[in-house]
Amino acid sequence: MESWLLREESELLGLRDELLAGEYRPGSYRFFEIREPKRRMIAAAPFRDRVVHHALCQFMAPVLERRFIARSFSCQVGKGTTAARECCRWLTNRYRFVLKCDVRKFFPNIDHAILLEKLDGVSRCPVVWSLIQAILSSFWTDDKPPPEWSPGDDLLAATRSRGLPIGNLTSQLWGNFLLDEVDHWIAEDERHGAYLRYTDDFLLFGDDKRRLSELRAAIVERLARLRLKLAEPKSRLLTTAEGVPFCGFRFVPGLRPRILGATKRRFEQRCRRLFHGNRIRRLSETVFAWYQFSREGNSTGLRQGYCAPGHLLPASAPGR
Repeated sequence: MESWLLREESELLGLRDELLAGEYRPGSYRFFEIREPKRRMIAAAPFRDRVVHHALCQFMAPVLERRFIARSFSCQVGKGTTAARECCRWLTNRYRFVLKCDVRKFFPNIDHAILLEKLDGVSRCPVVWSLIQAILSSFWTDDKPPPEWSPGDDLLAATRSRGLPIGNLTSQLWGNFLLDEVDHWIAEDERHGAYLRYTDDFLLFGDDKRRLSELRAAIVERLARLRLKLAEPKSRLLTTAEGVPFCGFRFVPGLRPRILGATKRRFEQRCRRLFHGNRIRRLSETVFAWYQFSREGNSTGLRQGYCAPGHLLPASAPGR
């Protein structure tokens, strides 16, 4: 990255000429695994490609985001996890039941043909369209889910290209747009306004269990048109009184949200790994980020407990 920035002006001019001439070709991804909040394979594009991704998103985002419903969160200015949690808290205080849905392996299972069909018409610029196709076709990994079979499929349909790289800014925007039709169907066609979605995690609130069960069956059918499925057993019907797990917190009516146990354990394990690896600077950044995150819930006692000597970390650093 540093060497690219030293030649920033010439690099940008070169990228511009390649794009206008239709000669731009994305580079190879670098793959690495993360374990927080869960195990995922991240595909990191070369820096020059990430510059192109940002430029493309700056062009496409205003067009696509105008179509999103108000309660579609993630990868939008002012509509991140904090806004999504506040919306969840507001709805939890007003309804007795919630249908929690999560799409199974969302990004690895996104069908390229379906996504291209939906993106068709977003821009009439041939350069933009060829760039979208180039970015989609550039992602390839052997670590993909097995072929998905849907009713009426032949072998070609079941094995066609799938998957968006977790790590691309374009993946976040396109994934949001792919599920936008589900948002409009729930909010407008089904007239169910007590709803919110954060990426592929969405909640439907209500006081009628039968109605929510009917909507779940309809959602399964709707997702099948996109060649997607609900994750089991994470997709289930709950009472809000038992707590609504969402974005790292558990929301209960009338109370401030509490941090999920799994979220706390991941933080503690990460701190211990960094401490024993003598990565003190990274540890400091992690603790500060956790502090900002935890302030959104009822966590004063938890933070005070972490400050007690020996509770979170040993009393002395390695080698002392």
